[in-house]
Amino acid sequence: MKLLFRLIGLSLLLVATVVATAGIKAQLSDHLPAPSYVNAVSYKDGDWKWSEAKQGTVKGRATFSARRPQQPLVIYLVRIGDDGKPTEQGLFDAPATLDVSQQGGKFEPPFAVLVRKQSVKFLNDEEKEISHNVYFLGDIEADLGIFDQGDSREHEFKEAGEVSVHCSIHKRMDAKFYVAPSPAYAVVEADDSSFEIKGVPAGRYRLHTWQKQKRFKDFETTVEVTDGGTANVTVEMKR
Repeated sequence: MKLLFRLIGLSLLLVATVVATAGIKAQLSDHLPAPSYVNAVSYKDGDWKWSEAKQGTVKGRATFSARRPQQPLVIYLVRIGDDGKPTEQGLFDAPATLDVSQQGGKFEPPFAVLVRKQSVKFLNDEEKEISHNVYFLGDIEADLGIFDQGDSREHEFKEAGEVSVHCSIHKRMDAKFYVAPSPAYAVVEADDSSFEIKGVPAGRYRLHTWQKQKRFKDFETTVEVTDGGTANVTVEMKR
């Protein structure tokens, strides 16, 4: 009889181990779609304020050497020193918290440009009792956990770079954010080619581009912003 109980106990333990292992594998599989690793960048702000600085404007147009994909192009500025390297970017007010809906099993908006130090609130605003999760892939990584209908999770993005957003419960839920170093950026929409960045503190900057789906070589150039002046730039996107 004792032998029988031992065999039953071992069988139950084996079943429990198999079930637990399967659960862990399923969870890991949900958390590990093909990742896209990027280089998140930290910037020093210094102690000077954008609101007190002399300001100018950067404007221009983007040209493309081949047919352009139907997606926006992000153009942003990084303040540099005499050595050409990033320097203090200044103190600025981050934009208001961005609310992202999860209703219908999708992130809305599915794409957004944020500013470093801006927060995003993910809302589980489902009409039915459905749970969601939010986690990020790349150098900007976080897992905000699983939360039920009516709950929300908030995250502040302190570094600049690309963020892939996913839900471990629903594999087809995804979104993409680009976190700009400062408010000095513009989005060139898919049906447009012009851009304008106003209120840029006077100084020397490196202009960069970012593409959601990289079809062209990213463009860089140095821009001088003067008090009350306008710097004109042609952004040449080439294969």
